[in-house]
Formats: sequence, structure tokens, C-alpha cells
Amino acid sequence: MFCGRCGTWAPESAAACPACGEALQANNPGMTVGPAPGMHAAGQPIQHLAHHTPLASRWTHDVFGGFWRRWAAAFVDGIVLFFPQAITRVALNLPLFATGESSDAMAELLVSVGTLVMYWLYSTLLESSARQATLGQQLLGLQVMDLEGRRISFARATARYFGQILSALICGVGYLFNLWTSRRQMLHDLIAGCVIVRPDRLPHPAPAQLGELA
Repeated sequence: MFCGRCGTWAPESAAACPACGEALQANNPGMTVGPAPGMHAAGQPIQHLAHHTPLASRWTHDVFGGFWRRWAAAFVDGIVLFFPQAITRVALNLPLFATGESSDAMAELLVSVGTLVMYWLYSTLLESSARQATLGQQLLGLQVMDLEGRRISFARATARYFGQILSALICGVGYLFNLWTSRRQMLHDLIAGCVIVRPDRLPHPAPAQLGELA
């Protein structure tokens, strides 16, 4: 059910809204919001989902990860992923960095495909895990969430990862969206319906903690 005061989703068994603390009371045929201690006395009918405002829209600008913090997290992830890639290239007797001059085109192709798969699984498995962040994001205090503050699914994490191709193809402008979007989203975040947040700055526990997958 949804809280009629702030529109946040809450489980049927919840006695109060996890976002605003409003007491929840079951009614027939739907749910209504009853008064919470110290708050207004009149209950309010629950809002219809079509009029629900995403939780992320009510967070302040400083909750979301800024451009340079996210860049630093990506830099750390790049270092982490460089070593298995380098070890593979050395084992296959290929140059440490792809130069296009290798005589073994098949080996280069296999390494390229393997690298793409490695980057994809690294990002998507960690961002859709209970940690909700890659190693770089964890180090920089960032988490990936959907617009309701919930842990994202593997499919949504995959959409976000491959959306970065579009962000890069338009001369990197997709990454600069972070500088002017209200929730500091890059183009691939918008495509996947995700936000990158600093959990230490969240105003209250998000519904993500309820274990829901988007």
C-alpha cells in the first residue's frame, strides 16, 4: 500500500509509513491513513499510483552523487578491472594495450569480447547486489537505486550499463547530464530510471531497505 500523506510505498503489515512516520490503517475497500502521534487528526485517503510522486523527487540536490565523485568511482573501477584484462593479454602473448597492430586477430577479438562481458558482469552484479554499488562506488560512498530508493534488478542494471554506450557515442555529452539534471542523473541513468545517491545523506531509510527489486 501507499501512504496517503507522502505517497511512499509501505508493506501491508506496516503500522506506520517508513518515510514520514504517518500511522497506517487498513480500511475496506482500500487503505486510508490514520493520524500519527503529534500529527494532524484527520486521516487522508491513499493517493492513486498514477499520481504518485517518485521518492527521489523529494530528496534534496546534495543527496545525489556529483560529477567528480562519480568520476573518481569510475576511475577506481577502471583500475580494478585493468589487472585481469592485462593478465589475460600477457597470457595470450598480446601487447598490454590494444594498438591494432597485433598479428593475432582472433585472440584480440576474444579478449575484446571477454573484456566487455567482464565489465558488464562486474557492474551489473554489484549494482544489483545487496551492496548496490561497484567497488569504486562503495569506496566513494555511493549507491545505485531506482526512483523509489529501492535496490535495482539485474535487468535494470544491464540497461544502465549498456546505456553508457549511448552516453559515450554522443561525444560524452550523456555523462555531462549530471551537471544540469535535478537528480544529477547522467543519460544512462535516465534511460534505466536510476539515481546514484550518497546513502549517508538520505533523510530517512528508503523503501529499498524493504528488499523490493524494481
